[in-house]
Amino acid sequence: MTSSEEHKLIIDQFLDDINEKIMHGLLVERQKIVGFSASEASTNLLEYLLHKRNLITSGFKVNHNYFASHKRAERYLDFDFPKKKEFIQLMVKQDEFRTLLCYGKEKNESIVKEAVDNLTRIKQLVENELGERL
Repeated sequence: MTSSEEHKLIIDQFLDDINEKIMHGLLVERQKIVGFSASEASTNLLEYLLHKRNLITSGFKVNHNYFASHKRAERYLDFDFPKKKEFIQLMVKQDEFRTLLCYGKEKNESIVKEAVDNLTRIKQLVENELGERL
């Protein structure tokens, strides 16, 4: 069971890791790490929101595999919450980026940046819904 404070710490660690890659110009060279970090940060962000809103039990874990498709995400998140469709759309896209970046040939920098931008949108959506800065 991960507490809200633990989620915040995990989110910060993944975001710091991504920002280090950006600052050092290593997005392409470390794209597998960026893809993994962006995916894990996004699942922690969503889980943080759902826990803060008391929409899931303390034992419920959000897994990136839930977002392999919209249909699968709807099955795992079978309850209503604000901006659910938008969250699912962004999370499915983030899982697609994870697959693109973590497996197969190296992708160009624009794809890595899109993954980071998508993560930023997820983070902003969580912040807006909770009214707090993460």
